[in-house]
Amino acid sequence: MNCCVHVDYHVNIHLGMKEKQYSSLEKKDDLGLTYNLNWADAEHNKGFLLIGVITAKKYIDNRAQIAFETWAKSINGKVIFFTSEGSVPNANIPVISLRGVDDSYPPQKKSLMMLKYMNDHFIDDFEWFMRADDDILIKGEKLELFLRSVNSSKPQFIGQTGLGTKSELGQLSLDTTENYCMGGPGMVFSQETMKLFAPHAEKCLNDMKTTHEDVEVGRCVRKYAGIPCTWAFEMQHIFFHNFKEDKGSFKHTLKDQAVYRALTLHPVKEPGQQYRIQNYLNSDKISDLHFKELKLQREVNIMDRILGTPRKQQNHFGFGPSLMKSIPKTSDEVLSWEFLVLNSLSSHFLTNPKQSIGVPLKSALESIVGQVMHTLNQNSRQRGRTIDYKKLLYGYVRTNPLYGADYILDLLLTYKKHKGRKITLPVRRHAYIQQTFSETEFIEDPEVSNSVQSASGDFTAYSQFRSPLSDGSITNKKINFIVPLSGRYLTFQRFIKNFEEVCLKNRENAELFIVLFDGDDLVEMNKIIDLIGRYQKQYGGDSIEIIHAHGSFSRGRALEIGADQCSESSLLFFVDVDIVLTHDALRRIRLNTREGLQVYFPIVFSQFDPHVICESKNEKECSMDLQNFNSDMGYWRHFGFGIASMFRSDLISIGGFDLTIQGWGKEDVDLFSRFIGSNMTVFRAIDPGMIHAFHPVICDPNVDPVQFKMCIGSKSSSYASQKNLANIIRSMPQILQNSPSKKFS
Repeated sequence: MNCCVHVDYHVNIHLGMKEKQYSSLEKKDDLGLTYNLNWADAEHNKGFLLIGVITAKKYIDNRAQIAFETWAKSINGKVIFFTSEGSVPNANIPVISLRGVDDSYPPQKKSLMMLKYMNDHFIDDFEWFMRADDDILIKGEKLELFLRSVNSSKPQFIGQTGLGTKSELGQLSLDTTENYCMGGPGMVFSQETMKLFAPHAEKCLNDMKTTHEDVEVGRCVRKYAGIPCTWAFEMQHIFFHNFKEDKGSFKHTLKDQAVYRALTLHPVKEPGQQYRIQNYLNSDKISDLHFKELKLQREVNIMDRILGTPRKQQNHFGFGPSLMKSIPKTSDEVLSWEFLVLNSLSSHFLTNPKQSIGVPLKSALESIVGQVMHTLNQNSRQRGRTIDYKKLLYGYVRTNPLYGADYILDLLLTYKKHKGRKITLPVRRHAYIQQTFSETEFIEDPEVSNSVQSASGDFTAYSQFRSPLSDGSITNKKINFIVPLSGRYLTFQRFIKNFEEVCLKNRENAELFIVLFDGDDLVEMNKIIDLIGRYQKQYGGDSIEIIHAHGSFSRGRALEIGADQCSESSLLFFVDVDIVLTHDALRRIRLNTREGLQVYFPIVFSQFDPHVICESKNEKECSMDLQNFNSDMGYWRHFGFGIASMFRSDLISIGGFDLTIQGWGKEDVDLFSRFIGSNMTVFRAIDPGMIHAFHPVICDPNVDPVQFKMCIGSKSSSYASQKNLANIIRSMPQILQNSPSKKFS
């Protein structure tokens, strides 16, 4: 069975959501329970789902706040957080403090009294009610779609069925036919169920037989509503508890099919992970919408052909999936395939024709296979079978620059029939997949757009925002260059000359801070100071400042010293003396760095050793043009993080540099990693306006072993391209004569 599947690229962006205006209302009910309501419609309008979230005082400002900012917005109804008596939240979220309830664990009293409160105050306002933990993530739209298929007027108790662990069997006062809904992944009650059991919550609280909160809720429901937790097998999957990762962070399991099918995900112990998971789910939603749009465009194209409707411009995004979209006219236009097998990639594009599969391709394959399996299992319930993915046997991949990526994959699957005669058997299937590029999207930034060309051809004011050239606007924001320096007079001479051409002569809003460490060569250090003095005299001391630092050189400490000279709202640009800039780079620094939102780690072009390059070229061909980005001239430093721009307030928010790191290296990776772990967006992109000019790398064997290894790696990658190195080795007969291949030839 051949399947032809279309899948869209996932795009990780935030979905824009309309923010509600919340007002804080403090009330006291007839039971004397004080609570804080922060929602727009304080009047209890009829809703679909009310979710009560159990939390504690110490989690209100982190777990609860983040839950309210992420998944709670997808709920068709209300989400209220319940905590102990006397908890006064700082967060602007709906919180109810239950009188007589503390934050002790397990929270039997908190849970039962929360359910009673929901029944007493909201029973006629919602069709469904749910009890949840503050470390859960709920897919609101999927949950609603599921609950719409269930009769809420009948007693329903829905969740992941629990029987207790093996060691607890017989210890939970449960008969062989009795169960409970596990509390972590969430419990759902119909309105009728709440009416039957919730008024008796206090009686259940006085008749507990275990210390398990979810067991006691289940016993209470069974006693007064007369129903157990649903026995349906699929509930074990759609109310998902993550047993694969102890901390429940979903760092490595987000692409699992089980996670894709689930309605709830539990537990998410690290609050910051809620943002990451929500962004991933939003990207899935965007991908689905792009796919729907693509199918509609295809239907329009088909109907146009049937009706013979002429179209002024053919939309190639509406073409159906095909491996024959690109028809070459010459041999150079033929799209070649790369071969995948096990964990290796064979390609004529690579100097080493067989390499391990890189992280980007591996991630793409995981995503594609996941979407293929989702497509194959869409109607699995009706067909009475499921198909599980086992592994990729082999495959081919190529990229069509006009349409997208093409894949031919040989998949090993497991076919499971669970209706009629049950069977399980392995099967192999080919999948022909086209991963279509989405249409180009243009997003206008109101902070930088100020004019468009009118129909008459004149440029007219277009936005109510300030002109980007006006004082204080983002495109004229002052850039504070911070340069660590120890010796290297000739290199610094080139750097400051470049700074003069790019910034000083153009009167750019920029200032240069040079953090100069005491060196062994006093003559060279004095030459640097004299050179700086000449520029200060010519352009003024406000444009260039020198800061003397003492002790052993530390790049992290140097950058921290330079940053301390600036205010918290200052834009910082950490740069080395080896970097040569163009004027366009300044604009990208300003546009790609947003205070409190985004930091910029550009990918710079690093030149190879000119002596190695020139050994196989004539003098004319060996010209080291700073704008020549040929692969023989250098490489893009995808794993270099030393050049970066950020606001000082954001640097402070993550704790600044690790000042225990001495010398060059490692401090940049540490800083980058902490930004990745924060709630900031880290923007990385190739910047053709930043070139790392070649210089000899000297690695100190006395530094930290990790730093020394990083230094050796940087040094070896800077010699020459693999192709040139291979040509040099082939030109050395003494090496080839001693090679292993010669011995066995």
